[in-house]
Parts: sequence; C-alpha cells; structure tokens
Amino acid sequence: MLHLPANSLKIMKAKRSFHKGMFDFILKRIDKIDNIRNINNEIMKTIFSNLINDNIDDILIGTPDKLIEVNKQLAPFVTFYPDLRIGIEYVFNYDLFITKAKNRYDAYDLAESLDINTCTYCNRNYTSTVITEGGEKLVRPQFDHYFDKGTNPLLAVSFYNLIPCCSICNSSIKGTAKFNLDDHLHPYFDNKISDIRFTYEYSNSSKSGLKIKIITQNPSKEKNTVEAFALEQIYNSHIGELLNLIKTRQYFSDRYLSILTSNLLRGVHISREDLYGIIFGAEYDSINFINRPFSKFKYDILKELGII
Repeated sequence: MLHLPANSLKIMKAKRSFHKGMFDFILKRIDKIDNIRNINNEIMKTIFSNLINDNIDDILIGTPDKLIEVNKQLAPFVTFYPDLRIGIEYVFNYDLFITKAKNRYDAYDLAESLDINTCTYCNRNYTSTVITEGGEKLVRPQFDHYFDKGTNPLLAVSFYNLIPCCSICNSSIKGTAKFNLDDHLHPYFDNKISDIRFTYEYSNSSKSGLKIKIITQNPSKEKNTVEAFALEQIYNSHIGELLNLIKTRQYFSDRYLSILTSNLLRGVHISREDLYGIIFGAEYDSINFINRPFSKFKYDILKELGII
C-alpha cells in the first residue's frame, strides 16, 4: 500500500478539477430526477432538497470521516423510503462517470489529473492514463471504491472514495470486500509505508528455495490491508525479481552505488537517485515509489542486502 499525499499540489489540483466537473454533472442529474419512473418523485425531490443538495460538496470532496458522517445521516431515510436508493444511484451514477465522454468530466479526466503510474495497492502494475492527441481515450487505471458502492451508493463518485489501482487488485482480489478506516489503511490519509517491509527467507516448499515475506505489526491496519490484497502471495509470483537482486549482491560488494559514483562515474554529473533508477529500474525516494513498479519491494530488499 503506497501513500498518496492528499495535501500535495498535484492531488489538490486534481480534487479541485474533480469538484468543478462533477458538481455540474450531479446538479444536472438531480434536475432529471423526474425521468425516474414508478417512484414518488415529489418525495424524492423533497429529500434531495433538504438533505442531499446542501451536502454535495462534502459528498464529492469530503474527507473519509466526513463521507461516513454524511452517509450515516442519510441511512435512516433510505431505510424508511427504499426508492431513495434508486434516486441516489441515478444521481451519483458511477457507470456513467466511467463511460468515455466527449463533452463532460469523466473517469479519464480524474485519472489524467492524478497521474498515478502504478497501482496504489500493489505497486506491481502500471496504471498509466493514455489519451491520444486526437482526444481518443485508450487506457486508464481502474478506481476502487474504498467504501464499497454497493453498500454506500451515495459515495459512488466521491473523490476520496475512488482509489486509482490495477484491475487485479480492484476486481480480481478486493471485489466488494468491505473496508473501514479503523481496520484498513486509506491511501490518501495513512502514510504507513515505512511500517510495511518486504523481506525474504529460505524455503524448502518453493522451487526457487526462496519465499518473499511482508513484515507488519500484528495486529494492525497495515497487516489487514496487506492480507486483503493478498500481497505476499502475489509478490511470490515474482521470485525472479528477488533472484535478480540477490545476484547483484553476489556479484558486487557492499555499497554498490557508492563505488560506482566515486570510481566509475567520477566526473559524471548524476544524482544518486537517478543512478539508482538507471541500474535498478525503480525509484529511490518513497514519495516517488508510485512512479515505477516494484519500487517499494526493490528498496526494501536492496537495503536488506546492503547494496544501498
């Protein structure tokens, strides 16, 4: 689980763009509530007018704590008036949000402004957003609902409930699993990257004789999150990455980068971080781990091996 700093300029700018685009989108959907058939539209309009309209800002860009608060306020009304759920799903329509659009804000706009290059949850797969010069929308990350939208339709298009990630973490592994702030890390507000550490051990049960382990406190939000995404099992399908790092340690002495910098690259103006990226194909600083796959894994293993 990587950290997406909510107070960074890039994410704050993305949030402002999201609010601007989605606020207009939501208001237009509310105006079309009359299009919903077989429900009492007058009651629906009254509830939206008195409870939802004044909270649109919080629903769209409120912090996770605020999202929970607004959701709880509305829950009794959904229970008493089940048709309200139909109206909420109509207005806060995630399926429409992820539909490629030409003349309105959509998931591609959010993905492009966030500019997250690898999966927030696993840091294994690229999640780049690609839009051609002609405006054709080709690929983007999926968006996981931290609070599942099946249980929380009001939060289906909330900024902090849309976590950029790969399809494996989102659809294949997490699915509709229910997360909460007490038991699971939230990428935007929990910076616990130093409390999760990759290591390895020798194992007779694996073909390579090695096994990748992920160390966390037990019990902890970190452990729950790592287990929820089966990260230890997933990373063990990449033993080859571990073997390559171990071979580097076998072939070269301690402090490999320091030796390269002081001897072979003497006089060449290159930073330690850039050299690290060239040699290992990963980011050195934790704030940049999100930019390249396996950066967190490689950093932890290389540090354990004494190479950095």
